[in-house]
Amino acid sequence: MKKYKYLLLDVEGTIVLDKRYTPVPGSVRWFNSLGKKGVKARLVTNNTTESPEDLYNILRKKGFKFDKSDFFTCLTVALARMKRNRVKSCLAFAYPGVKRYLRQNGIIPLNSKKVDAVLIGHDPTVTYKKLNTAVGAIIENGAKLYTLHRNRRFVDENREIVMSSGPIAKALENACLVRASLCGKPDRRFYLSCLKGWDVEPSGVLMVSDDPFADLVGARKIGMATCWVLTGSQKDRSMVKKIPEKHRPDYILESVVDIPA
Repeated sequence: MKKYKYLLLDVEGTIVLDKRYTPVPGSVRWFNSLGKKGVKARLVTNNTTESPEDLYNILRKKGFKFDKSDFFTCLTVALARMKRNRVKSCLAFAYPGVKRYLRQNGIIPLNSKKVDAVLIGHDPTVTYKKLNTAVGAIIENGAKLYTLHRNRRFVDENREIVMSSGPIAKALENACLVRASLCGKPDRRFYLSCLKGWDVEPSGVLMVSDDPFADLVGARKIGMATCWVLTGSQKDRSMVKKIPEKHRPDYILESVVDIPA
């Protein structure tokens, strides 16, 4: 494996193991040593359970040393996109912290069809009734559908593999015959925004994630090198056969700490 001087690192399943944000063994020391070795690294996350500020503080308390300018989250993109489209209210499939973040930034979460938008994040309280409310908001009220990402599953705070928000977004797209606005990985615009300020082409960047199907396929499509680490919800190496050959990861490693720097 060649050495890369520019890294984009997923968070959950890559540098931390679960929703308790338990660091992958050795990852804190490995991450904090990168700058001393001339390697630039940015954290890029599809986290939908914490506000960007809360997640930044959590990771810092876990020992990871990085600036806010090197931290990119799908929620900041979603907020900016909804504000550009003059969204004032939304039906949010989200944790309380995310709803609080929206409210603090001028978008009111409502459990109603009478909203400007439907936002899909991880929501353990989702019900068939809430899904039907979302369908009504989109079809009857013209609400725009946003999804924070398309990931299939993740590891929760109990170290159990659970369904993520991607399948929920897919279900609403299918029911309403619409296409959701994708705000995080693997959206091309999200990745390119993460490279701003770096004097490097995508081919000189290594994207590292535990999700070879969404995160890494998207990175490959814009020319990045990709590395699949087996510390998250996807651990079966044989699953790579389900990915078109041209989009398969360049590297498969047991852990992020195995990446040479």
